Amino acid sequence: MLSPFHNRRVTGVHYRWNMDAHQISAARLISQGLIGPPPESPTGADLSTAGAVVEHLGCVQAQALGGALVSIALRLGPDFTDGVAAVRAAIDSGEIVRSWTQRGTIHLTTAKDIGWILGLTGARIMKSTAKRREYFGITEAMLDTAAELATAAIRDRGPLTREELLEAFAPIGAGDEYGHARYLITSLALQNIIVQAPLIEGKDDMKYVLTADWVPTPTDLDAEAADREWMRRFVTSHGPVTVDDATRWTGLPKTRMRKAIQAGIDAGEIVSTDIDGTDYVLAPDLEDRLAEWETAAQETMLLPGFDEIILGYKDRSATLDPANEKLVVPGGNGMFKNTVVTGTRARATWKRSPRKTGPRVSVDTFPGERVDLAAIESVSATHPAFV
Repeated sequence: MLSPFHNRRVTGVHYRWNMDAHQISAARLISQGLIGPPPESPTGADLSTAGAVVEHLGCVQAQALGGALVSIALRLGPDFTDGVAAVRAAIDSGEIVRSWTQRGTIHLTTAKDIGWILGLTGARIMKSTAKRREYFGITEAMLDTAAELATAAIRDRGPLTREELLEAFAPIGAGDEYGHARYLITSLALQNIIVQAPLIEGKDDMKYVLTADWVPTPTDLDAEAADREWMRRFVTSHGPVTVDDATRWTGLPKTRMRKAIQAGIDAGEIVSTDIDGTDYVLAPDLEDRLAEWETAAQETMLLPGFDEIILGYKDRSATLDPANEKLVVPGGNGMFKNTVVTGTRARATWKRSPRKTGPRVSVDTFPGERVDLAAIESVSATHPAFV
């Protein structure tokens, strides 16, 4: 059988790759670590398997924290049995933290990288939310006082829950209005004064700590190096991707992302290719890995609603038919349902059955699609969301 790449036309670091949407989706499943061996640390850092997965992905959207833990657990490899417990351990050990890293949305990332990531995005988000802070009466002097109150309270009492942190803000009236409390906390996080870690025992929620105390040895990168590193991570963990995907994912200007991508291409860290007339970038070894793992990428997967295979792209059509997007994101309100991916495509949504007997999974299949309910039940037997 001929490889799907046998007709590629190599021209330096840019070549033509004959692929269809199914193969793009399969390649992305492999890049992300959902198929094949678990990703290794892209910097050679001494991290747990869960920590290496998060470092590989760069950032993992995590407003639904329980789903984010499952997303990481699904990438630990078929031989890893600790699942979500291993991810929770990596958070509690200090490897993984949560903050508002990009697009005004909360993500998990590695503790050592939070500083340079917020160095790229924090000031931009602070500027974009200035009117909201003004609306809720939050001044620069108030933020300075909040930073002092948070520092004193956390150093006195240790990691604090959101409610405990708001109690510390009582002298400036935090908590009287939801938006006031929210923008106080997010502003301190965007300035990298506080970060979320560790987990609250028994809950899918996290406490707040002081970044300077929790992350004693952060990675230090200047803006140009940080742009390039973030693009290297995004391309190798999500590829094939376009510059539009990268711009949407980071929330940073297209010109900067294009420059960072080109620097990675020039250094041989990533490669570019033409797929059906569109320019994509990807990891240099992805072609070989797709040849090895494409058949495995056809298998049935149960993915959380905010999984990066759906959320990590401006154009999701390789995995999710645009006609079905409203079934995954009803009302376009930003809340993503769990998806059944089989044959490299999202073909249904799923949720845990409330029944104590019978099937564990309740499935809503998209119009015109078919899924194997027996295969879905088989997957659920060892799925980290169920065990």
